Amino acid sequence: MRLRDGKKVGTLLLAALLLTGCGGAENTSDAVMSVSEDTAAGTWELVSMTYNGMTVGKEDLEEMGTSMTLNLLEDGTGTMDYDGTVYDLTWDDSAITTDGVADAYMLEDGVLVLANEETEMVFERQGSMAAVTAPDEEEGEQTADSRTETGSHTEASIEDNWTVVPLASAQELVPYSCTEFSMNIPQGWTVRSSAMYTGMFHAIHAFDPENPVNQIFFMLKMEPLFSDENTRAMMALSSDLLGSYPVLTNVSTQGVFEIFPQIADALIATPDYTEVQVPHIADFSVTESFESTQGMSSVAISPSILRADFTQDGTAGEGMFTADVVPFAMGTGMGYYSVYNLTVLSAEKGTFQDWQPTLNKVLSSLNYTPEFQSFAMSQSNQAASTSQALSQSASEMSDSIMSSWENRNRSQDIMSQKQSDATLGYERIVDTETGNIYKIDNGFTDWYDGSRYKSITDDQYTDSVEAVIHWKYGH
Repeated sequence: MRLRDGKKVGTLLLAALLLTGCGGAENTSDAVMSVSEDTAAGTWELVSMTYNGMTVGKEDLEEMGTSMTLNLLEDGTGTMDYDGTVYDLTWDDSAITTDGVADAYMLEDGVLVLANEETEMVFERQGSMAAVTAPDEEEGEQTADSRTETGSHTEASIEDNWTVVPLASAQELVPYSCTEFSMNIPQGWTVRSSAMYTGMFHAIHAFDPENPVNQIFFMLKMEPLFSDENTRAMMALSSDLLGSYPVLTNVSTQGVFEIFPQIADALIATPDYTEVQVPHIADFSVTESFESTQGMSSVAISPSILRADFTQDGTAGEGMFTADVVPFAMGTGMGYYSVYNLTVLSAEKGTFQDWQPTLNKVLSSLNYTPEFQSFAMSQSNQAASTSQALSQSASEMSDSIMSSWENRNRSQDIMSQKQSDATLGYERIVDTETGNIYKIDNGFTDWYDGSRYKSITDDQYTDSVEAVIHWKYGH
């Protein structure tokens, strides 16, 4: 049980103290203390306590400014410092005595446990890296024997005392279907799409409502993007709505995403896409570029698959992007560009590596219904009809993006992931029995002396992470 009210915690601690009869002593000893692991002599810091099934962890104690330190001298005397008030005590190999009251303790593998029928107080040597985790309320109390074995931390005791938080990307996919298409999406995601009558201009947006930058956006066709301002102004004379679409000066896949905020604004202003929630992808910055050979790339201008960073509503994101830019009627004086197979697979910055397999599975599962395909192709122009079946187009985009991802600059990923871990306070380990890789709170490999969990190699920083593990106090 976690207590966040400092006054409640302080009251509980005072009530649980086995040293309630102590009088405050003003003297503290300056004698040199032993730090031998074979004896309780030394300085001990309170790191958790359990009272009547309620557990107070180290973070709770720190947040309320409460501390307790035992100074046990080799001559069998010592002091207890509780929030600046110092009490005298004596001790031997089995008990600590204050004001004539003796309380048994256990010492094992660098952990001192002081306990009676109602209360357990766990101490570590001051400055120790030992990882005795306060037991969760659901797990009940644990003795020192259940936590450790002499000279070694067992795998069972370790796993009993950590919290595994699966990544959102590890969720199983669930089916989604409507009149126009079906696909598999992560549990809890939202899907927004345009209606049947939009035909080849159909758009799909699947995203995490808790963090919308984790998303897929796929649009079969989008137009117009103008070659210059004069052409756009002429189009605006006949349609204010069409005139709201931007000029494409950098005629390429990259150029499309560089002006995507304007594209998004124009799409959102179009009634057919009001409910799609088109993402506002801004500050687009390419980190890698790959050749595109799928979709409409044979007739497109500078087609590519891009790896890029961006921002969306103030959140930093990263992902893979592609769009085929095809010129239309450019010699008529009213020419413009059409964009085919516009694809966005993205996640919050630093997490795309973990999300990428899931996002690719979602895109590859996209399957347009026969009714929609028939209608869309009947409404398409000649250029659009050169494309393969619509569902196949989505699958090809997925394959192409996956291939590009596998050929990415892995050294860049390694550096980026290490920086992310350093910022968030993680290191990475691999379970040698399963091959699964985890992020875990820093300090684990400094303390752990078992054989199952190992630090990963640099090459493994490019592998997906299964979950995050918390093992220290306060998590």
